[in-house]
Amino acid sequence: MIKTRQLRKNLLPQLNAVSVLWLLHRLTGVALAVYLVPHFITINDSRWGPEIFNEALSWFQGSLIVAAEFVIVLAVAFHGINGLRIIAMDFFDLSQRQKWLLGMVLAACGAVFLCASFWFVPRILEPL
Repeated sequence: MIKTRQLRKNLLPQLNAVSVLWLLHRLTGVALAVYLVPHFITINDSRWGPEIFNEALSWFQGSLIVAAEFVIVLAVAFHGINGLRIIAMDFFDLSQRQKWLLGMVLAACGAVFLCASFWFVPRILEPL
């Protein structure tokens, strides 16, 4: 039993709040980079006239798409706010204030979540 516990301790990463922020920052960055490809393709359709652009936009209707937009807004907000935390740590030597900065990131993301919820949730729940 002791060997299993020691093996698990050595093999599994030690998760703490800062390492979770690191992982979420990387995941949201990759997700936003993947999102940009269809976004650019759709926006590029505007070059061919309003009919084609409106047809392309018609694909992005419905509650599921609005829910995906909500997740995108939250990902952009988290990635940006956490990026500001990283900049603050690098340029202002705030690495000893990690817990305080973590709290600020969570508070700011919570505020964005609340504000965005008032706009997105009614649109997600409205019947088609």
